[in-house]
Amino acid sequence: MRLGLGAKFTLTVLTILAGTMAANTLYFLNTATEFHEKQLVERGRALGRLISLISPDAILGFDFLLLNDYTREVSSQRDVVYGVILSPKGDPISSYVNDSDPLIQKRLGPGKQKDISTLLKRLEGESDLIQLVFPISHNDVVLGRFLVGISRESLQSEFRRQLIIQMLVLTTLVLFLSAAIHIVFRFNVLYPIQQLIAASQKLGRGQYAPVEVKSADELGLLARAFNAMVEAVREEQAKLHRQANFDILTGLPNRMMALDRIAHEISRAKRSGERFAMFFIDLDNFKDVNDSLGHAVGDELLVATGARVLATLRDADTVARLGGDEFLVLAPDVAGEVQVEEIAERLIRTISEPQDLNGRKVVARCSVGIALFPENGETVETLMANADNAMYQAKAAGQGSAIFFTEEMNTRLRERMQMEQDLNVAIELGQLALHFQPIFDSGGQRHRGAEVLLRWRHPERGNISPVDFIPLAESTGQIVSIGDWVLEQACSNWYKWHAAGIDAGFLAVNISRIQFRKRFSKRLAELMSTYAIPPHALELEITESVLLDDHHQVAEELSSLRAVGVNLSLDDFGTGYSSLSYLKRFQFDVLKIDRSFITGLPDSADDVLLVKAILAMAKGLDLKVVAEGVETRSQLDFVTAHGCDLTQGYLLAKPMDEEAYVNFIKNLKPGVQPRSLAAAR
Repeated sequence: MRLGLGAKFTLTVLTILAGTMAANTLYFLNTATEFHEKQLVERGRALGRLISLISPDAILGFDFLLLNDYTREVSSQRDVVYGVILSPKGDPISSYVNDSDPLIQKRLGPGKQKDISTLLKRLEGESDLIQLVFPISHNDVVLGRFLVGISRESLQSEFRRQLIIQMLVLTTLVLFLSAAIHIVFRFNVLYPIQQLIAASQKLGRGQYAPVEVKSADELGLLARAFNAMVEAVREEQAKLHRQANFDILTGLPNRMMALDRIAHEISRAKRSGERFAMFFIDLDNFKDVNDSLGHAVGDELLVATGARVLATLRDADTVARLGGDEFLVLAPDVAGEVQVEEIAERLIRTISEPQDLNGRKVVARCSVGIALFPENGETVETLMANADNAMYQAKAAGQGSAIFFTEEMNTRLRERMQMEQDLNVAIELGQLALHFQPIFDSGGQRHRGAEVLLRWRHPERGNISPVDFIPLAESTGQIVSIGDWVLEQACSNWYKWHAAGIDAGFLAVNISRIQFRKRFSKRLAELMSTYAIPPHALELEITESVLLDDHHQVAEELSSLRAVGVNLSLDDFGTGYSSLSYLKRFQFDVLKIDRSFITGLPDSADDVLLVKAILAMAKGLDLKVVAEGVETRSQLDFVTAHGCDLTQGYLLAKPMDEEAYVNFIKNLKPGVQPRSLAAAR
């Protein structure tokens, strides 16, 4: 049986009290018994002295009647069992025996004659008897001895009586003290402890109830310490709850809480039959803000954006930061698409308002994807995926766009996911291949090299355009392994052609922004060393998007590539935002004019002016220029007449696989134009 603290304490106190008081009682009884026994002995001595004084005359006068009277008178006192006067020889002269005493009855036996000598022998050494001997003398002559026996029965009776009384008093006192101590202990100790236990159990259930402090003793200090611990736990739990459910930077609900609120809203909307809208917001070109103004300003922009969005919505709406520059807005109980469109327009307008951050005026743009419940999904996962897909469609449509999710988007999303899975095994299954589009000089149309192009032949979908799978590979990071494979295949092919005596010129390989971030210059040097590729045989085409990254890192990587010795080409020149600043900051060997500017030549006045300006600027910077997308004779004549160094395009040669490209090179004769160009004349 388990005993509580109160029962244990009470039993302990009861045992201590009982033991202490029992020992005290026994000591008292023993002391009282010794005192009474001394009184009995003193009485016996008094009787003995009395007999010693009065009996000599009777003994000398042989007055035995008087002597018997003396003996009877003295021996008939309380507690005296016998009184006997013996002669010097030990013969009884006078005696008195209390026949009613239990000791006498026990020793004498029923029906036996009273033999004093025998009786005295039987009583000798009896523990319940005090036996005293007093000499009787006259003028120093011993006349006899007086033997007196005093019973201890009265002592034992008194001892038993006192023992019973003391036990009753002891029991009463112990029970009273135990009850009193238990009551005091219960209210002053046990009750506060029980309060602490109850508060601890509540704390375990997440209820932070402090304990009332009523004293300044140790229990009061313990209660104060417990209350301090409760407060610390409450604060820590609140901190953990906030960290788990709220974004640290903006203070808005994070992804976890957003998902929970969406689930809650789905359940509520199903019960009430209402609709709600979910807006997936992504800031456009947010990385440019971080790169140009610093991450501190980028953080300020995120905080300001969250505050603006929160201020423009209803109290019932939820604004959450999902991570990075992505926000989510949950708008319950919407009447229809018109109201949703108004909310989206208000979000775009609010976010795009100029704001001063760290002394700089910043204008943020955003793309918004919209999913409706229940039309676009009835689960959290479906709604999130569809809103995300709609957001990417809004990004493709241009900055500041908001697009509703459609089933067509869902179909494209599934196709995109399937394409991503297929792309993972495309290299392993040999579905990827290199094609080569020849590059010629503009004057004599001599073959100088080729741009390496990647093609994907899917076993079920046929040829998939790079426009479709390259952006996918970049968004998933697969472009790193694919780009490495392209680079190695290009090096391997050049080495093989060179070993066969084929002059393939240089190979221009496109480098993805993602691939460039991985600092592949070391890998490039390894491949060039493995395949004995001379630096002039490779030209790396880098788009302006690569240069948008950290300028220090870009400069380091470009410096490493230049140390390898390869030529660097700025691809799609003119389509970016800061081409001139890039040319000033970074050193390139070649500019490639984007085909979008070549298409309008020579009829488009704007394209004419732009191309002329590019060619003049390149000449001033001592850069070679490649015009890509040359498809007509008039385009070729224009760029040639204005000093363009190299050209490529369908007019000269279309992209071709390895075998066709090798045959193309073999069939070229010095000074002979390509057949396609000759036919164009």
